[in-house]
Amino acid sequence: MERQAAAKRSVKKQIILGIFIHNYRWGHQIRGDERGYIEKVKGFRDLGVDFFTVEKDPPLQEGMHEPVYVSLNLGRIGVPPTRIRELAALTLRALRYAVRRYPSRPIAIYAYNQDIENVWVAYILKKFVGGRLVIVYHQVRPAAFQSFGRGVVDRVRRGFHPVRAVQRSILPGLNRYAARHADVQIALSMATQEEVRLYLGIKNCAVVGNGLDTSKFVPLQLPKPFDVSFLGRLAPQKGIDTLLHAWAEVARRRPGSTMVLIGGGEPEDVSRYKRMVHDLAVEKSVTFAGFVEDSEIVRLLNSSKLFVFPSRKEGFAQAVSQAMGCGMCCILSDIPPLREVYGGAALFSPVDRPDLLANSICHMLDSQDERRALGIKARSLAETFSWGSTVRRELAQISGPR
Repeated sequence: MERQAAAKRSVKKQIILGIFIHNYRWGHQIRGDERGYIEKVKGFRDLGVDFFTVEKDPPLQEGMHEPVYVSLNLGRIGVPPTRIRELAALTLRALRYAVRRYPSRPIAIYAYNQDIENVWVAYILKKFVGGRLVIVYHQVRPAAFQSFGRGVVDRVRRGFHPVRAVQRSILPGLNRYAARHADVQIALSMATQEEVRLYLGIKNCAVVGNGLDTSKFVPLQLPKPFDVSFLGRLAPQKGIDTLLHAWAEVARRRPGSTMVLIGGGEPEDVSRYKRMVHDLAVEKSVTFAGFVEDSEIVRLLNSSKLFVFPSRKEGFAQAVSQAMGCGMCCILSDIPPLREVYGGAALFSPVDRPDLLANSICHMLDSQDERRALGIKARSLAETFSWGSTVRRELAQISGPR
């Protein structure tokens, strides 16, 4: 027994150097990036891989109360960088911290999204620290990866001064260069994989999906004071304006209906949506729950009859998987990633069509049997999502042939 314990201690731990330089505000906004990163780090740790994380202040794991990695805290820095000198300063600081504190050569430099503050910093760290460069794509904006030359030409054509056109084209060009030199490309969905192929010309991008803790996000037998719930950031990307206009029509047709919006946002966005609620005269039927912890998310989702998610762009949408874990009947915007991932377990509504969304909401609220059937399908689909399986797929890509 002692010999086995000694042998186990003698095994050298593998290390991944993670880059999580995000402009997150945990405690103010609910985002999938934060939860996904923490859950994946825990999964890697279960497989014997330790994480060191280059991040900004405050450390993510402190905000989420889950100490699962060694933090290489860069302090309070502004992201995203908008000028080359800001990116250079950020990169130098990250290089100094990482080189000073990493204990041995990592097996990978792991950029946990496609933004330049993660991709470029990871690329430079690979040059100095070693290990395979891994990029996890959530979703791809073409403008963020435009080649330098094309960016300059396009901006000059649009009326930019040539000097300004050059300045604005440097960061996307660097982001594209670094991404195309990654050793491992990972996408959360086939739709994102296609974006990587289309906008970056990268064909060898693996799809690994995402996970869900189905022991936490569970159906509960609770009263349903809310007819509709939404979960996520209150931001334009999420289609909150479409939802509110649709809700005004629902409230007109079905007086007494109620909706809860779960999740925070930037103060200016939240204020805008509260003004919309006032202008649409639905203040009495809409509750802004703000940022809440996971246990309260589960309670609020289970306290509503229907989950509505009218987002305009997604990579995987963990909010949807969490709602499905709670056995919710879901109405989703009809965009490729959501159609791909949540297929036959949801009802889909065209993007930016509040009239059609209102029709779908009213129909499902009046159809208890359909809601129950879709809720059962949703929970069954959610049970196929596993953080452990996702991490094993990622590790197989990282450890694969060079």
